[in-house]
Amino acid sequence: MSIADEIFFALGIGTRMRRLYEQMSSDADRVYKEAGTDFRVSYFYVIYALSERGGMPISEIARLAGFSHSAVSQTVKRLVKLGWVETQATDDARQKLVTLTPEGRALVQDVEPLWLALERAVKTAMDEAGVDLLAALDGLENALSRKNMYERLREERTLRDKLTFEIVPYDTAYKEAFYDLNIAWVEQFFKVEPIDEVVLSDPEGKILDTGGEVYFAVADGIAVGAVAMKAEGDGRFELTKLGVDPNVRKGGMGRALCEKVIERFKARGGKTLYLETNTVLTPAIALYDKLGFVQMEPPVPSPYERANYYMEWREQA
Repeated sequence: MSIADEIFFALGIGTRMRRLYEQMSSDADRVYKEAGTDFRVSYFYVIYALSERGGMPISEIARLAGFSHSAVSQTVKRLVKLGWVETQATDDARQKLVTLTPEGRALVQDVEPLWLALERAVKTAMDEAGVDLLAALDGLENALSRKNMYERLREERTLRDKLTFEIVPYDTAYKEAFYDLNIAWVEQFFKVEPIDEVVLSDPEGKILDTGGEVYFAVADGIAVGAVAMKAEGDGRFELTKLGVDPNVRKGGMGRALCEKVIERFKARGGKTLYLETNTVLTPAIALYDKLGFVQMEPPVPSPYERANYYMEWREQA
């Protein structure tokens, strides 16, 4: 696969590693087959452990390989049928000692040259890539042993929910974010319309220069949310272009941006503040309702094809 086709990155590291494993194991199995042996990559960790450490319980093989006891047990059963390993009862009735049979030891002698060749091939590939994959895996496994993935994910959610941000007025430094945040939202639910491109590409000309205002939610110097208040004259304003980074949507940011527009509308003595949305956006409509927006019939057709729900703000008692 070309790097240009990559879509998973760190989020899909397990997918990448599985893909790499399948490619390497498929090639190795092909080598074993051409060598005239029934040995398979899936048997390697049991046979190799026994050849290096001698007989041991299934639990110890599982510990060394990092696999579950049941998974190792199933592999051992297949190897017993092939005649390469045997199991014996131990003093602990819950354990079985797994050892290589004479046929298993002969197998090891046959495949050892292939293991050495495979090891050299892997090292050559890593040298070519300029990556010490074994060291990288050691580092990642050690990091996850200190704090597992579940704990890290819980921490990420906590940080996201407690995200601190500030609402700031338009700055050219955030112009690109204004476009990106809104386009991402539109593409998630609808299709980008020509008017989206026109307004989002030129917030200065289409919103600010006509008396409107644009605000950003900024966290750690990064714009992670945006909203606009578009002026139409005669005290009529539109709350529009509300977009929030999907990774931080639960931080109350959308509400804060809307409240900023309401604050500015009141400060400017506006007569009508409205918005247009779509009925599929039930969480957004629920938020607007809480803020005092009321569904009404639109006075004029919307320039947006997706807009099928019109609301106007009413001062709450």
